[in-house]
Amino acid sequence: MSGATKVRDVVVPGWLAEVVRPRRAPVPWPEMTRAALAICVPLSLAYAAGQAALGVLPATGGLLGTLADTGGPYLSRVKRVGSAAVFGGAAGLAIGSVTHGHGWLAVLALVVVAGVSGLLSALGDIGSVTGLQLLVYTSLGAGPIGALRPVWHTAAGFLAGVVWALILILPGWLRAPYWREQRDVAAVYDTLAGLLSSAGGDEFTARRQALTSALNSAYDELLTARSTASGLNRQRARLLGALNASHLMAEAAVTLGMAGARPPPLVIDVVSRLADAIRTGAPPPMIPPSWDQSPAMLSLRDAMAEAARALSRDWYRAWPSPRRRPAAGRVNWIFTVRLMACMGAAGVVSEVLPLQRSYWVPLTVAIVLKPDYGSVFARALQRGIGTVVGAVAGAALLVLVHGAWLLIPFAVLAALLPFGRSRNYGLLATFLTPLVVVLIDLLNPAGWELAGDRLIDTLIGCAIVLLIGFAPWPMSWYSHLPGQYARAALDVCRYLEVALGADPGSGGSGAGSGSGAGGGAPPARSRMRRSTYRALADLRAEFQRTMSEPPSVSRRATAWWPAVIALEQVMDAITATALAVSRGAAVPPSGVRQLGHAMREVSEAAATGSALAEAPELPDDETLSPVTEAVRARPTLARLAVVGLAGFEPATSATQTRRASQTALQPVLGRV
Repeated sequence: MSGATKVRDVVVPGWLAEVVRPRRAPVPWPEMTRAALAICVPLSLAYAAGQAALGVLPATGGLLGTLADTGGPYLSRVKRVGSAAVFGGAAGLAIGSVTHGHGWLAVLALVVVAGVSGLLSALGDIGSVTGLQLLVYTSLGAGPIGALRPVWHTAAGFLAGVVWALILILPGWLRAPYWREQRDVAAVYDTLAGLLSSAGGDEFTARRQALTSALNSAYDELLTARSTASGLNRQRARLLGALNASHLMAEAAVTLGMAGARPPPLVIDVVSRLADAIRTGAPPPMIPPSWDQSPAMLSLRDAMAEAARALSRDWYRAWPSPRRRPAAGRVNWIFTVRLMACMGAAGVVSEVLPLQRSYWVPLTVAIVLKPDYGSVFARALQRGIGTVVGAVAGAALLVLVHGAWLLIPFAVLAALLPFGRSRNYGLLATFLTPLVVVLIDLLNPAGWELAGDRLIDTLIGCAIVLLIGFAPWPMSWYSHLPGQYARAALDVCRYLEVALGADPGSGGSGAGSGSGAGGGAPPARSRMRRSTYRALADLRAEFQRTMSEPPSVSRRATAWWPAVIALEQVMDAITATALAVSRGAAVPPSGVRQLGHAMREVSEAAATGSALAEAPELPDDETLSPVTEAVRARPTLARLAVVGLAGFEPATSATQTRRASQTALQPVLGRV
């Protein structure tokens, strides 16, 4: 190790470097252009009219329209931005303006709004972003913007800027009406159609490799989007369901290719039309009846039907309510209490301490403590570091640039907002801080001291979040992976018992013969399969979120990644075996009981943090062999995860984590 590396490790610890390291992502040129226009055009018109302050409210609306828009279908983007603007930003500005200058009444209003914001966050993607903007703009209304009168002029000017930001979305939508995640999942189905058409031909191997790349890209895009999402998005949930179905189609396609059996042209055409339905959002095509009785052909047909169900408009409404709803409700209530406590503390500090720009303290608390955006600890550090850098840049701008020349740094900083958001929250704060500093200075000129005030208030807000919203709550210190893994494993176990013929109420104590009746009606099994795959997707997303936590959590969480992959392999094996059972294959009841018992033992070990005393007994049956082999790998992996709970640290950097993940994924990718 060189001397420079040693010095760097002392000055910047490895865990801190991981927290602030930017993600790799393509440069979002269209979003950057749109952000610059959304914020700078209103300001340019105001400068042209000789009233620069008139452009602040529309520019603020354009800022919300830029930050609230995270892509997706056009109508979904309009709903998201519109809800955030009307019920979030405009309502928050109205509340902040009404309570502006009323001291403790304003503090009480902040606490109440914080409670409403926390509860709205449980309503999904749109509710989450609306709750955030409601709290943010209520805090902002306590500043110079809230002093503007009449109040309806404030809301109208702000909404005019939001409408302008929505108009700017239209050209990009007309040029490329399908969002990136749609295109990636549709590409998987296009590649599947090509793979099926090449079965038995010389191009089969090359197209199988292309399918692997397409699946990797689609899963990376969807899981990355899900890990940073502000709530459950229905369109993304449908795409994830279609992508899960494509995995089963890929297995059937590889089996057919190895046997040299090519499906009829009509079937290949239906797969292509499924790709078109994904790409355009149109209803899925009709799936043809069974055309061949071979297991691979039947599996292909069932996977196509599953994809069509995932793409149907009523698929999301068909999901059963999660059994853990009360627990989820308790978690949301606990977070709401944390948020209200922090906002109350921020309001008290604003009233008691002689702060020049005290409204920035609750504003910082609202943004840092917002749920569904990853680690509170990481966001507090990133925002603190980003604000330090941004405040220095803002002070320099206020000293060096004046008048209409400010439009140049406005345009540059606005364009960099989407770039920073795609990389790192701290980088976003670095660009957002000088932009807001200079924007507020247009309403209430204060010079370079404004940047220093913002720096002090932001650091106080971050301290409140860490000391009141993070440190006193042990549930924030630890990874939720062990419990969530145990629950997901139990969901897989229950699906095994139902799909392979066990009585779901028996707790694994009995199994049917597997004659095809199964342990419930096919619609019930189908709903249970979708619910279980959803639990697995949530488990993977929880892992990604946990990796942004402090090192005491993230390093231990690394040990769970192979176990997460193994659990997904078990679910795939159960699904494939259930298909054979539904077509008449027989499985021994004792074998299903043994598998269920083994999985319950691993689930209990993960939940309690105790190691397995010995490997559980597994069946020796040909039909159950795929499930048996997948379950056989899980005790070892679960034991590694349990060791991780006790302090095992197999990876100390993101690079090592990615290498371990790639190694664990090789068996999965090799199958397609």
